[in-house]
Amino acid sequence: MVCAKETRGIIGLIKYFPSRIYSCLGRVPLLKLIKTEEIRFGAEKPLILFIEGKCFFVKNGGELTLNAAEGIRTSLDEIGEIFRMLLEGSVYAAEENIKNGYITAEGGHRVGICGSVSLDGGKIGNFKDISYLNIRIAHEIFGSSELLFTDIFSEGPENCLIISPPGGGKTTLLRDICRTLGSSNKFDCKIGIADERGEIAAVYNGVAMNDIGVRTCVIDGCPKAQAMDIILRGMGVDVVVTDEIGKSEDETAIKKLINCGVKIIASMHAAKIDEARRRLGELIGPDGFNNIVRLENKQIREMIRLDA
Repeated sequence: MVCAKETRGIIGLIKYFPSRIYSCLGRVPLLKLIKTEEIRFGAEKPLILFIEGKCFFVKNGGELTLNAAEGIRTSLDEIGEIFRMLLEGSVYAAEENIKNGYITAEGGHRVGICGSVSLDGGKIGNFKDISYLNIRIAHEIFGSSELLFTDIFSEGPENCLIISPPGGGKTTLLRDICRTLGSSNKFDCKIGIADERGEIAAVYNGVAMNDIGVRTCVIDGCPKAQAMDIILRGMGVDVVVTDEIGKSEDETAIKKLINCGVKIIASMHAAKIDEARRRLGELIGPDGFNNIVRLENKQIREMIRLDA
């Protein structure tokens, strides 16, 4: 049986699609549709669904096929229409994000953009034509962090870094950690989320669309280093959660949190722990991120505690 919580994400998303594509995707078997990880559009190319790591094309009647020649194709005009509709309903349609090649849509879905750009002084001024969209579907998987609460967080929150390559499930895991810590009567923790890209909480019109816990506050659309500092100074939290760290200013803000006794739970793109060590240096260790969780194919593959 499929519950409403499972369908809200992608069903809420495809309402932005032109009627022809909406009608087609609406005929895809629901149990397949809710497992979709990415939707890819290309001008005059077949529409692609990535479902549990496999590539599928979609026939006119909603049947899935492995044969690209049988799949429906999207026009440049349809891609432009999808983008404009997503932009109107985006969590924060900041111009700077568009220049960086993505927006975050209602529900926390990341929409990657490619096409022809105009340059302004050697920098990207704007997109002239948007020819490709890649939509990464945001999922809430309740209980995905359970293993961490029987191990790393069994006695309360700890500094923890979650690593994986892009699309490895880091943000999904962070959401469930926030929900559990922010609602558990065992810990009574106050949580602050520095949600620069709007993907953890999926704030829309000022309200978090995802379940992030009853004692959790969010700053979205703000550079994470600044957001962490605002949360530290104003919200009296026990834990700060953020994703995709890596800039020098992020490291400075994290050190400030740790020095003030606030726990930090964060994610970063890295396939191996050694890669994370090279990039973060002294932040990984007994006095910083003393717990490392490595994901592979959206599963927890390794948990390491770094004691003195």
